[in-house]
Amino acid sequence: MTATTSTVRVLVVEDHPVTRAGIRASLDNHPGLTVVGEADNAAMAFRLLDVELVHVVLVDLRLGDEQGMDLIEHLARTRPSTRVLVLSQASPGEVLAAMKAGAHGYVSKAATTAELTHAVLAVLEGPVLPPELAARLVGEFQHRSSLTGREREVLGCLARGYDNREIAEELGVAVRTVNRHLENIREKLGSRRRSELIRLAREWDAAG
Repeated sequence: MTATTSTVRVLVVEDHPVTRAGIRASLDNHPGLTVVGEADNAAMAFRLLDVELVHVVLVDLRLGDEQGMDLIEHLARTRPSTRVLVLSQASPGEVLAAMKAGAHGYVSKAATTAELTHAVLAVLEGPVLPPELAARLVGEFQHRSSLTGREREVLGCLARGYDNREIAEELGVAVRTVNRHLENIREKLGSRRRSELIRLAREWDAAG
């Protein structure tokens, strides 16, 4: 925000009209915030950004058939001074991927009006993450860092839907070796069912 501008100008990028209306009502009720535009897709957001001064872009990660991640990456490249706040229902892996793509924070769609307005104002000063999500992301990173390269390869195969035999063929090892790697992974990550390992593997795969 420039020194001559006292009101934080917000662009809302969300494909559900009712949700957009609710967000606008919540933000416009705050004296220090104003919604200067609404978009339901990335192309419309780009057009508005070309003509409007925007300090904070609120982005849903799922915009119909599009991905909000593309908009986040574009903003990081072309408007690095514009703050990007993800407003979505997203997994920790998706949030981490969004932050790596250039987002500056995340707030859940289940947030209250007070939580939403606080997040929009706070993201101007630094990263914004709910404490419980920040703790979970740190925990996931620590877990991931504890795995060996081979164990991460096994998880990568799980993310692609391979069974143990297919993992063994992909990595050129015996099935019993795959079983041992999976046991080591479960021990390091805590007792997790295969479905949970697959979910986690896909989140990490999405985050890169």
